[in-house]
Amino acid sequence: MESLCKTTTWLRDELDSPAQNIRILDCRSRELYDSSHVEKALHVALPGLMLRRLRKGNLTAHSLLPGSPPASRGVALLYDECTASLPTRVGVQSEEQETVLITLLQKLRKEGCTAYYLQDEAASHNCGVLVHCLAGISRSVTVTVAYLMQKLNLSLNDAYDFVKRKKTNISPNFNFMGQLLDFEKSLGLSSPDDNRPHGHSFFTSPSSDDVFELDSLDST
Repeated sequence: MESLCKTTTWLRDELDSPAQNIRILDCRSRELYDSSHVEKALHVALPGLMLRRLRKGNLTAHSLLPGSPPASRGVALLYDECTASLPTRVGVQSEEQETVLITLLQKLRKEGCTAYYLQDEAASHNCGVLVHCLAGISRSVTVTVAYLMQKLNLSLNDAYDFVKRKKTNISPNFNFMGQLLDFEKSLGLSSPDDNRPHGHSFFTSPSSDDVFELDSLDST
């Protein structure tokens, strides 16, 4: 059985091809899909009832994909927030181990579709990733903080403090900080030892140790 994982380079080549016939299936939560997703990806996170019916064979995988062509056509590429933990060959899984991605991957292949999952290359090879922007203090920092919040379940304050300890001159603009606050709420995260007033967010300036309240700066 061939390897089921594909790289981002493969995906880029497929999307650049004029004859490409690929469906990209995002198996993450709706909140994560809405905040960021691969262009043209379909959202296919399934509720528990539909997932159980799919596993029992009461539903076909293709019936759950909007605008999906017949099983004999095209290629499907699936991804979620933890594809790095998938083996290169998907074997028999217990029901507890079967994520939406694994279930869809197995069902699509059984239905005759050529299906793969997108490999998290950096994590699977245990290597780092360079995140950069023009100045390296705002946009790239925002992306890095958001990644830590999602991947490690860190609150905004904890993720921000972690990044600042590694790079002391970080300074995301106020709009980005507001977006990170919204992202924190969508993830249901909070600092367990945070004694600050409820509903207020604070961050520090890279040029001083002063603490700024985000909400009070909305009008500036």
